[in-house]
Amino acid sequence: MKVYTDITKAEIKRSAVTVGKFDAIHLGHRSLINRIKDYAKDNGVESTVISFDVSKFFGNKVLNHMEERIEIFKETGIDNVIFMPVNKETMSMEPVDFVRLISEKTGACHIVTGKDFRFGKNRGGDIKTIENLGKEYGYTGEVVENVYVDGEKVSTSVIKNYIEDGKIKEANAMLGYEYFITEDVVKGKQIGRTMNIRTINMIPDETGIVPGIGVYKTTTIIEGKEYKSLTNVGTNPTFGENRLTVETHILDFSGNLYNSRLKVKFLDFIREEKKFNDKEALKRQILLDISCANL
Repeated sequence: MKVYTDITKAEIKRSAVTVGKFDAIHLGHRSLINRIKDYAKDNGVESTVISFDVSKFFGNKVLNHMEERIEIFKETGIDNVIFMPVNKETMSMEPVDFVRLISEKTGACHIVTGKDFRFGKNRGGDIKTIENLGKEYGYTGEVVENVYVDGEKVSTSVIKNYIEDGKIKEANAMLGYEYFITEDVVKGKQIGRTMNIRTINMIPDETGIVPGIGVYKTTTIIEGKEYKSLTNVGTNPTFGENRLTVETHILDFSGNLYNSRLKVKFLDFIREEKKFNDKEALKRQILLDISCANL
């Protein structure tokens, strides 16, 4: 898979293209990706995703940062990803100019979008704009219907709300994969060692979505291997902390992970975070959590 961070540098001769924010790469996004893959395979062209990054311009919190999006995109099997910044220049671009740009730089022969897609200056472009410009720029257009899970429309905003509310199973059902974070392991106060329950500590990125405060059943990936784990998202009130951290106890692992960059996948919510009278009470609860989560 080729990754471009500057659309003007793209070297794509002929491709089926889909365009959007692709923050989450959920089941709705997968339907777009699968469609361009099928078209590309049937017509002997490449598949190209153009992903907008709105976080820096609008300050929106994202579910997947670029490195995480790249990882997921690779798993989908597409040929090209173009990350297109959202800034004053792109926000002021007339819809016809945007279509011309992606047509020229991706060799678009087929453009696939969702039915709610908007683009260009004042969000003036839509699916009709793409269809109307098809003959002029030599491509066909296609609209893919929305995807629903249990009667609810799959959308990034709904998924973000689920995650922030601790409703991980509901979020994962819409994502089509287990929600995860990728962060550096930092040194904590090493209180877990005194209880013989060692943990790794991560400081969540302020620009990213973080699960609601509480204890979760998780899986931690270390050098490609999955380990069962238990993760607390919160401020560790038992020991008077006030900084939000992601603290994970990894079962059946005892190595040194400081300065490592790890992925933690969230599987289910176990309980809310609470303050305990002492370390022993906390330890008993952690062992109970492990048992309740069937770890």
